[in-house]
Amino acid sequence: MPKKISEIFTFFQSVKEIPQADWNVLKSKNTVYLSLPYLTALEETLKGTIKPIYLLVYDSEKKPLLAGMFQIATFTYKKTSQQNLFIKLFQDCRNEDDSFSIKGLVCGNMFATGEHGFAYSEKISKPNALEFLAKAAKIIQKDSRWEGLFKVILFKEFWPQSIANASVLEDYKYRDFQADVNMVLKLHPSWKTFSDYLKSMKAKYRTKAKNAFKKSEKLNIRSISSEEIMQHQNGIQQLFRNVLDKSGYRYGENYPASFAALKENLGDLFLCKGVFLEGNLIAFSTAFLNGDALEANYVGLDYKYNTEYAVYERLLYDYVEEAIALKVAELHLGRTSELIKSAVGALPVSMTLYARHTSKIKNVLLKPILENIEPSAFELRRPFAEYLYLQP
Repeated sequence: MPKKISEIFTFFQSVKEIPQADWNVLKSKNTVYLSLPYLTALEETLKGTIKPIYLLVYDSEKKPLLAGMFQIATFTYKKTSQQNLFIKLFQDCRNEDDSFSIKGLVCGNMFATGEHGFAYSEKISKPNALEFLAKAAKIIQKDSRWEGLFKVILFKEFWPQSIANASVLEDYKYRDFQADVNMVLKLHPSWKTFSDYLKSMKAKYRTKAKNAFKKSEKLNIRSISSEEIMQHQNGIQQLFRNVLDKSGYRYGENYPASFAALKENLGDLFLCKGVFLEGNLIAFSTAFLNGDALEANYVGLDYKYNTEYAVYERLLYDYVEEAIALKVAELHLGRTSELIKSAVGALPVSMTLYARHTSKIKNVLLKPILENIEPSAFELRRPFAEYLYLQP
């Protein structure tokens, strides 16, 4: 970046304050997560869950260089092997049930895996953009509007090809770590229909898929409108909570409150499906059409039906069906349940995050905690002949 450019940082606490023309000139057309309709839906429905901070960086001529999205949010960990370190680092973070709640400033999207927290002008490079974001985090930390509201800063979540650029964050005392992998299915050009996809599977996995469809014959899986989402709001929230309860950590418990607004604001870019058994909602799935990728978002389940009707497995195949129908290049199935996702053809992709404590001294103590975080071990399934695998 030319040295003559002097950046000007401008922060906004609401989408309504953002100069739309400046934001939209930077926002990539392929990034639904930075679109103003998306951000508006989250802001209006999750006021008690996240505190958004939007950023625009201008050059000396007042031309926009970077758009960024931060959120202050609470992360709760149910169990940890390093409880004493957690107490030292985050003080009064322990809850009555022995879980730990940590308030953090997040650059990126809390509800999606990938690099969805910023967009920048061609005038600057990606390392320049990340330096701006690191500087912005420092400003936010010291600003009286947000001072003391968080103790850790997190940048999420970089693809392998971005690590060389993202390492600039280490100059700002961020430490890198890897959580669970992102399971990604690259769609083969020969898959024009879901039948083509099934035919390309090895016999063992094709039989497995057919068994899942047979078990789930009584299920009615269909798209639901924003009005129907509102009608089933309580049920959707409970199904979502069922999944959260099985996780070792949680955040954004009220996220389903945004579904109706997301559907209303984004239309076909947001997919929300209900799974009905004899007219009763027993599961749901959500996804975003984000450029050339279909990104699975969240599912909710009533687990008492899962085994008998192969509900979760059927939802994974439904994602594949949608991806093929939409003619996208990739299906991102996200973290967790790696084994069953690999059985539908997805391959693991390592994602890197960067974190630092707001205290210089405690940032040193953060190192052993981050080093103890590592992707879950799982056995990789390979349902296709090798020539059909397109590496993520």
